[in-house]
Amino acid sequence: MSINNEQTQNTYGQMGLASLAIRFTMGFIFWGGFSRRAIYAVAPADGNHFKLDVEHANFVGNKIAAAYPGSFMPETLVAVIQNVPLMNFTMWLFSFAELAVGLALIFGFATRLAAVGGMALNFGMMLVFGWMGSTCLDEWTMAAFGFAISAAVYITGAGYYSIDNKLASGKMGQWKIFPWLFSGPFPISNDALKKMSLWITALTFIFVVGFYNVLYGATYSKLKPRVSFHHQNIQISDVHVKNDGSLSFYGYVNAGPDTQKGYVIKAELKDEFGDNVATWSGATMANMSDENIDNTFKMPWGSKFVRTRFGIGGKTGAQATITLPATGDTEVEEGETYTLKLSQIEGAPFEFTGTAKVENGGFVLEGSSSKH
Repeated sequence: MSINNEQTQNTYGQMGLASLAIRFTMGFIFWGGFSRRAIYAVAPADGNHFKLDVEHANFVGNKIAAAYPGSFMPETLVAVIQNVPLMNFTMWLFSFAELAVGLALIFGFATRLAAVGGMALNFGMMLVFGWMGSTCLDEWTMAAFGFAISAAVYITGAGYYSIDNKLASGKMGQWKIFPWLFSGPFPISNDALKKMSLWITALTFIFVVGFYNVLYGATYSKLKPRVSFHHQNIQISDVHVKNDGSLSFYGYVNAGPDTQKGYVIKAELKDEFGDNVATWSGATMANMSDENIDNTFKMPWGSKFVRTRFGIGGKTGAQATITLPATGDTEVEEGETYTLKLSQIEGAPFEFTGTAKVENGGFVLEGSSSKH
């Protein structure tokens, strides 16, 4: 080995030492994601508490079920959620990808390939979960740092303390593709390395700052989240008033933290003058039959609307056709404007305003849900 080659090897070995702590940390984060679902959660803590059991309410798919409203591909995720075998396969695939990338980074095996895998996993997490985090933009922060760490590790490689370092002195180390997928000096000039590093830095900058601006609009202006992660919103549609006085609507909790529900403690149908046409108290909703709530996601881990002690509530991502029971004659006239108002415990109510049109068995309100 020439002096120059030895110096280059030492330089990359030292670069690997500089990134050793972040490589291990990123690897452990991925390992932790897999182990929490597939190892430590297997013990029956609350019956059959297994986060990769698709038949259980704690199946990890419940994270996707609550995150899709603010993701960049909600329709795709809804299709995956409703295809339970595909959802099950996807969660297992993602978990094993985390395991493979995590262990590879921890032990420094195929380090640069693992770093690319880390960038891909963090990109996927940003697309789905980046909008969430009711305290400190948690999910965006985690994906942003994870992407940047993986990008840095790709440049440095693993260095001295790694399996790659052992393999470099053997036959595998002679492979032309070895430095691109494992570790060690890149077979390019110093100027080319500078350019490659700048391109990777630019990609990271676009990823971090670009998603921050799209999700939160706060790069050069006040914070204005693309989708609210602090407060639930129930989008109302498909409102029907039946001749018997019952009312049905389609509710969709399309914003808010996944740690709590959007609660409705009172429902009112008002005319254009603000007078009540019909009222449903929290007790009425709490005591109505479960059959009055037809959830779109019926799997145990899907986001749902449920009856609560003081009315009804829906977790973020829940979609359902909800039928409020008849309370007597509900006088609705065709062509008149009516508002369905759902009051929550605190904060502005959720509302839908539309014009009554006759249909078989009653009226349909043609209008739109108000922005919350």
